[in-house]
Amino acid sequence: MQFTNEQLQKMIAKEPIGDGYPYNTKDRNQIERYIKDLFYKFNRSKSIQCEAMFDHYGSGYASYVDFFFYKRDGSSVLSEKYIEKDSLTSIEIDGLVLYISRLAPVAILGKDIRSRAILETSKGKMEYFSGFSMLSQSQQVITEVQEEWKDNFREIKLKLDEAGYMILDKTYLEQPLPFKAKIETFTHPNQYKLFDAIFYWMD
Repeated sequence: MQFTNEQLQKMIAKEPIGDGYPYNTKDRNQIERYIKDLFYKFNRSKSIQCEAMFDHYGSGYASYVDFFFYKRDGSSVLSEKYIEKDSLTSIEIDGLVLYISRLAPVAILGKDIRSRAILETSKGKMEYFSGFSMLSQSQQVITEVQEEWKDNFREIKLKLDEAGYMILDKTYLEQPLPFKAKIETFTHPNQYKLFDAIFYWMD
């Protein structure tokens, strides 16, 4: 999928585009519900677990929802340690990152190692991801997954296809933005790529 300049400008202005449901409605709430439904479908998998950040990283605006996948069998865990003085278990997990656009039926794929914290309190356990990297440049996008992820990725790709999403090509995203713009992102205006017009976040 490739976008016209007009479509790119609309996405920079936070306006959804697309001919298929729910993007054709231009209704942000419907799009958000649709992405949440996809999240629930991913978590019906017997082999992979999915975590998602729907809150724009806590502030600002993200043009996408950040999905993080790891394996249910524990093989994604790189390390685990218990910090007694904090009653905290810290787990490093290797997984796949998928950004689902809020503005068009497209996605991108990446890799990350994220820290999961399990805090024991008087009211019970609290679990949250305490560390992660963002796909903030087109260079961080990947086009192929490692051998041990191929079966899982086929499952992810199938659900994306069924929901009407296309994974964008890294080569396409690395092309310079063909017009002047101001985008809510950390990239310098003189260095904007097509990536920046589609997947952006600013606090």
